[in-house]
Amino acid sequence: VDATVPHLADAFTQGLTIANGTLYESDGLYGHSQVRSVDRISGWTIASTRMKHHHFAEGIEVVGNKLVQLTWKASVVLEYSLPDLQLLREVPVSIGREGWGLASDGRTLYVTDSGSALYHVNPDTYEVEKRLTARRGRQSLSLCPPAPRPPPTRVNELEWVDGELWGNVYPMYQGTASECVARINAATGEVIGWVDFRGLLARQREEVRRSPHNYVLNGIAYDERTRQLLVTGKKWDKMYEVRLQPRPDLEPTHIEKHC
Repeated sequence: VDATVPHLADAFTQGLTIANGTLYESDGLYGHSQVRSVDRISGWTIASTRMKHHHFAEGIEVVGNKLVQLTWKASVVLEYSLPDLQLLREVPVSIGREGWGLASDGRTLYVTDSGSALYHVNPDTYEVEKRLTARRGRQSLSLCPPAPRPPPTRVNELEWVDGELWGNVYPMYQGTASECVARINAATGEVIGWVDFRGLLARQREEVRRSPHNYVLNGIAYDERTRQLLVTGKKWDKMYEVRLQPRPDLEPTHIEKHC
């Protein structure tokens, strides 16, 4: 951890992204959902827009001169102007069962939907161009793996990092949590590696530590210009600027146990 930044403790973080040096966050829950721009030093909100009460905010991405936001079950994508975050339009979409994670490589939108599906979506029309299965080996990331493999997981919030799609994983057994991020080959859906962020949750306030399965790690933002990586979670009161350390010495069983 290179730096710790204050984070809005009431924010149920569902999406995080950086564009042109500005940090944007999507915060969920019915009646509390919003999108906002955030000062990367103080953590203060610069601009924000509240969503309709029946919309539950999910992943976000900047596409050209607008910000795009998924909704959980409303089957619409919301578009906002930049940098003031004024709502431009609601676009009906048919992308999977639900809206979860969203990221882009500048040409394609990548979307997850609460299962193991990874959708390639046209950023202009929101039409699905390809559907893959996110998997490790032959095992999809949403099916129950055989013992002693970890609980079934689903790909949640997404970020494009140096040619890879990084996804927070969300365990589906009650009372479980993960501080791991899957590194995914977007062209194939194959998990090519993992990032272990264990230890960050322990730095949170007591309310979060008591319910780690509710207040999970769920926010990755990468600044391509500075190569700065920011991570946070649902209702975390801190956000972290982190530098990764490769661990080629770790056995595959480490990942199977913790991720």
